Amino acid sequence: MPFAIPRGVRRATLILCAVAGCNPTYAPPVRAFQYGAPARLTEGRVEIGGTVGGLAVPNVGGPHIAIGIRDWVAVEAGANLQLLGEGWAMGFVGPRFSWAPHRKNPIHLITDLELGVGAGVGGELNGGAVPGSRDCPPCDSLKWSDRFAWGGYQGIGFGEQIHWFSIYARVRVEESTATHLPTTLWPSVSLGLEANIRKRAAITIAGGYMGYTNSVDHVNGWFYQVGVALFFDAFPRHDHRATPVEEWDEPKPDEE
Repeated sequence: MPFAIPRGVRRATLILCAVAGCNPTYAPPVRAFQYGAPARLTEGRVEIGGTVGGLAVPNVGGPHIAIGIRDWVAVEAGANLQLLGEGWAMGFVGPRFSWAPHRKNPIHLITDLELGVGAGVGGELNGGAVPGSRDCPPCDSLKWSDRFAWGGYQGIGFGEQIHWFSIYARVRVEESTATHLPTTLWPSVSLGLEANIRKRAAITIAGGYMGYTNSVDHVNGWFYQVGVALFFDAFPRHDHRATPVEEWDEPKPDEE
C-alpha cells in the first residue's frame, strides 16, 4: 500500500515550495521555537515544559528544562526537533538573564536576554536531491541525519505582566552550520500571550516572523507556537530566613 501524506502536511509543503522554491539549502536552527514570558522563573525553582508549532501543521517543537539560579539568571537546556521529511534534531544549553525590578507589583515590566549554543544533526542541501538527478549539482548522498550541525543563538524579550497575564515580544538571531552546508542565519520576531496559573503552570500562545538566509538560499515566512510549562520549588533562596523553630533551636548568648 502506498504511503499517504496527510492533507495538512501536503498543504504545508505546497506553501513552503511557493515561498522558497522546492530546493531549499540550509543548516538547521539551534533552538527554533521561542521562550515564553520574560522573567517568569525565579531563584530556587525549576521549570519543565514543551512547545510545538510550525507554518501550517505543528511539525517543530521539543521539551526544555530551566533552573533558577538567582532571580536574574537561569540555566536552560532542551531539544529542538523537526522530524517530518528533511528535518533536524538539535540539543541546546545556555543562560537566560532576567530583569524585572518590580516583581511584587501586580503590573510591572519584564525583560530578559538569552544566549546559548547547541549541536545535533540536520539540514538540507538542494532540497535533498541525490547524485545523478537533474537537480544536481550541488548535492550529495547524505541524509539529514548524517549531517552534523552546530551553532548558537542570542535574543531579547520584553513585555508587561498584568497580574497573572503577560504580553511580550521577542527578537532572536541564530547562527548554524552543518556538514556540506553553508553557514545559515535564522532571524525571528514574535509576539506572545501567556497565562500564569498561580505560578505553578503557564500556557503560552505566540507567533510571528521566522526566516533563514545563507550564501545560496533564503526564505521568509510566518510561524505559530503553543507552549506549556510547569514550575516546582527545588531549593531555598540564598536569602532564606530561618523559620521560628530554627531560630529557637539556636543557643542564646546567656545560655552558652
